[in-house]
Amino acid sequence: MRLVCMLVIILSLVRVEAVPSFLTDGKNKTSTSIESKNKELDDLSILRQMINQETIIRLALVKNFHALVNDVIVLKQSLAKSEWKISELQRAVTSLQKENRELKKSSSSSDSRIMEEEKRQFYFNKTNSVLNDVKIEVRYLSVTLLDFKERTETENESRDKKYEELQRHFNSSIADLYVKNSQIKQDVTSQTALIHGLEDSQSKTKRALLENLNRTTSNFETKFQSFKNEQLKLSSAVASLELANMNMSKSNCENSRNHAFSAGISLGKSVWTGGTLVFPVVIYSEGTGYNPSTGIFTAPTAGTYVFYVSVQSAHQKLIYLDIVLNGSAKVRAMAWYNSGSSVNMIQTGTNLVILHLQTGDKVWVRRGGGDGYYSDGYHITTFSGFKLF
Repeated sequence: MRLVCMLVIILSLVRVEAVPSFLTDGKNKTSTSIESKNKELDDLSILRQMINQETIIRLALVKNFHALVNDVIVLKQSLAKSEWKISELQRAVTSLQKENRELKKSSSSSDSRIMEEEKRQFYFNKTNSVLNDVKIEVRYLSVTLLDFKERTETENESRDKKYEELQRHFNSSIADLYVKNSQIKQDVTSQTALIHGLEDSQSKTKRALLENLNRTTSNFETKFQSFKNEQLKLSSAVASLELANMNMSKSNCENSRNHAFSAGISLGKSVWTGGTLVFPVVIYSEGTGYNPSTGIFTAPTAGTYVFYVSVQSAHQKLIYLDIVLNGSAKVRAMAWYNSGSSVNMIQTGTNLVILHLQTGDKVWVRRGGGDGYYSDGYHITTFSGFKLF
């Protein structure tokens, strides 16, 4: 519709433009007027075509709209039906849920009965299987007998005879089955009696085993407790002995007034850059204090002590040794050499110091410089000390 209105406006504007041109210009040619008329006719034909197309489109839209309305109505009806069916299904589901709950309640009460019936039914499964086989055979024979009736009348007598024989056989088999069933029942009763006897004997053995186990555990607990008590007594005795030994060693250390040692080295080292020089060979020792494995002297009692060190340098080497008290160097023994490699000689350095020590103070020999010393089996390099007073 908008397109049609726009075309009408364009045509009116064209006409308006043509009128003033006709009024102002009186000398227009006839050819231009003919062309304008032809254009107007073409525009009118185009407009008519467009109007016809619009009417056709409107009619198609109306048809489609009516079809859509009908489809919507059908859908609404189907939705109403489906909702009705859903409501019915929901009702059925609720009723089924109620029935299910009732069945669950009934099943919970009947579970105990079913268990008892299963126990009884277990013993009759064999007889039922045999009876089912016999029933199947009877059905098969009855079907064959009916077939024989349809075929000939003459076979009726023989069939009756066979049927009677089968009945006799069936009766005899049923009697046998009853006898077997009674025997099975008797066997079951005997087996149940045996089971009860076994359960009683098992319960008795369990009681006896529990009693023996309790007795053994009680005996073990008493023995374990007595062992613990003895262990505590032994540990207390050991502790008292250790304390007495410590007291005795302490009293011996305190009572001993004389402390002296002299230690040496039986083998030199031309290249040595260690810290503490250990003198492992004890030449003389009285009292306590010197440890040959560490080379450290620990004062057992307070007093005034004298320490002496003697060192010989290695070949064409120099060595400085310090007497150290608790990490602090006190004196130094120096075997100094500075003649190069032309002179074949070694040097000896010694020093002595008097120190006042407290109980537990430590004294040792430490390298102050150099890198080699000499000693042999005669213990040329030595470390000595003694308590003065």
